[in-house]
Amino acid sequence: MKGQLGAQTGTLIRFNLKRDWKKNLIWIAVMTGLFAVIAAKFDGIYGTQAALNEIVKTLKMPAMVALFGAFTAKAPYTTAKVFATEMVVFMALFMVIMNIMIAVAATRTDEDDGRLELIRAHAVGRLAPLFAVATELTILNGLVGVLFGLGLQVAQLPGATTTGNWLIGLGLGTLGWAFGMLTLLLAQVATSASGTTMLSYVVLGGMYIARMGTDVSHPRLTWWIPFGWIEKMDVYQTARWLPVGLYGLMGLVCLAVALGLSAQRDVGAGLISPRRGRRQASLWLRGPATLLWRQSRGMMIAWLLGNFILGASYASIFNTIGDLAKSNPMIKQLLGTSALAAANRTIVKNFIAVLAVVMVIVALIPAVQLMLKLVGDEQKGVLHQVYATATSRWHVWVSYTGWALVLGSGVLLAGLAGMYLMGTITMTDPIRWSTYWQIFCAYVPAMLVMIAAASALAGWLPKWHVVAWAWVGYAFFSLYLGNLIDLPRWARRLTPIGFVNKVPIKAIDWTTSGWCLAIAVLILIIAAFGYRRRDLAQ
Repeated sequence: MKGQLGAQTGTLIRFNLKRDWKKNLIWIAVMTGLFAVIAAKFDGIYGTQAALNEIVKTLKMPAMVALFGAFTAKAPYTTAKVFATEMVVFMALFMVIMNIMIAVAATRTDEDDGRLELIRAHAVGRLAPLFAVATELTILNGLVGVLFGLGLQVAQLPGATTTGNWLIGLGLGTLGWAFGMLTLLLAQVATSASGTTMLSYVVLGGMYIARMGTDVSHPRLTWWIPFGWIEKMDVYQTARWLPVGLYGLMGLVCLAVALGLSAQRDVGAGLISPRRGRRQASLWLRGPATLLWRQSRGMMIAWLLGNFILGASYASIFNTIGDLAKSNPMIKQLLGTSALAAANRTIVKNFIAVLAVVMVIVALIPAVQLMLKLVGDEQKGVLHQVYATATSRWHVWVSYTGWALVLGSGVLLAGLAGMYLMGTITMTDPIRWSTYWQIFCAYVPAMLVMIAAASALAGWLPKWHVVAWAWVGYAFFSLYLGNLIDLPRWARRLTPIGFVNKVPIKAIDWTTSGWCLAIAVLILIIAAFGYRRRDLAQ
């Protein structure tokens, strides 16, 4: 029976590897290249003890603990210890994202597109497709983890050890694999690729928010959060291998449950059953704009609520971050009450300026995803049905682009609103709404440029739509880690977001906002022209 359930697994493994080799190679090159370049650059940035002492002070601040995890390294501080603190959580996020995207594409996307039914029509075991995907993820994460370890060996960071280097590499590899198996489990729960993706990111976001709160207030509680285990390896010090074992156990449990659920469910079904639809279409369902809303409203609402909750979660620690008197009572005596309050507000505003970049990137993800859905719907043949009616190319393009622009702006505004509302509850002297509105006004024009660029790719070069994701990823990397790795100014300005002033610490540069809006409009005009003239599903 077991043999029948797994029949032709080897054939499907070879098929998956052959089909996905380009995508996997790009992920391997990007992940290992990014890791190796930053590791090589660290020695030049923090090569002196004075520089190390300064960055350690920064990393111990509650704001940095929330972003990068608790700084547990003990003196004497080394470049390797600082690198481990700054990079482990950051790379862990990318490892999870990589596994979610690959796992969803190889499971639920194949089901949605009907490929799994064609495979099942042959003498293939019921569990063989899932075994094949699990094997592919195991090979990918194992290879990335080994390359991480080799990269650190070559970089030879001051203070690094062979054990610590391989602990980071294998720790990140097993983390990615565990979350890949978790995604396979969630793929059995949801009923579509979009539902699986959304559910996976909800789980990741919940873990990240929980880790942030425990790291700032009660670091020991981070042991209860799987995403936080990666911080507990204590690299280049005691070198704990327990988190690696926990990720391995988590992955095996998730895979076992996923296999059990897959053996019981029908193709296309999931544990979350979709509700029954109307017998007759709604009167509002009269065009591509309303159709797109009906298809994607769950995703849109989830992102709006998710970013609102993320903003509120960050704001919940504003009072802790800005309480200088609590961390050093002598400061209150030296500065006085009014000066202390002003200093606290400055610290919180600096943290908000950092969070603003995170909010912008989070808002760009669903906006670009919805914009590029235009390409996906073409390839699936959905739009062929739409164009069979009296619907123009212009109408369809405006629907997708318009919703993408509105969604991106709305998700950013929701995140800022969450910060504002929670800040009014937790802070004794809360930040006014006008401050958050300035952030919104400063970043939206730059966001529109990036969404417009995704629209242009969909209009002119649909096969190259992945470039839009690469640009969003680079924006996150350059702005999130730019200061910490001393990234040159020109490198940060390879995205329009890099030109935006650090609001609310600095004033809005209306000139930058003006030319960003002008460029966005120009790109949208070019995108519309390209989409109207090209053939479908190129």
